[in-house]
Amino acid sequence: MSKAFHAFDEIAPDVELDIVIEPANVIETGIIEQQFDIGIIPIHRTSASLVYEKLYAEQMYLYCGHNHLLFDLPVEEIRPRDIRRCKYAGLSFHSPNLVIGNKMKLVRSADVNDQEALAILILSGRYVGFLPDHFAASFVSNELMRPIGGKAFTYMSDFAAIYRRHPAPSCKTETFLECLRIVHAAK
Repeated sequence: MSKAFHAFDEIAPDVELDIVIEPANVIETGIIEQQFDIGIIPIHRTSASLVYEKLYAEQMYLYCGHNHLLFDLPVEEIRPRDIRRCKYAGLSFHSPNLVIGNKMKLVRSADVNDQEALAILILSGRYVGFLPDHFAASFVSNELMRPIGGKAFTYMSDFAAIYRRHPAPSCKTETFLECLRIVHAAK
């Protein structure tokens, strides 16, 4: 994303940006109601009034904190039923996280609206939850959390740029979309 903003500023240095970080459902509503021009969200359901352009994917793993009862167990000793007995913290809005958690039969004990809050609960040692590998990397390298459950408790989350189908994107929005396309196509 930072490379896309850099490219956009090279093209349109006088455009003033207004950037907000909100849950996916708030972003979708804001775009539909014309409060936002463009959003980046995980793809989980689509609206006919929006255009979705896939940009990238994040690898999601189920993590526990260093004080969690599963933290010191070898991976091969952790059974799915052991994980399903744990307190599960997940995102409170409709998202791949919500769908996958339900599909994996994880018992939700806490709802959060962002990854930072989810990381705090995982770090408490009382909850397990899904985070993107890049977000959890520093916690893992400092042995504060670790992924558990192997391949059975992981998934990919695709992210897209979304914008209104009508009216057509403004020149500013289209320029930023092109920056996103170029930066993410280079990966």
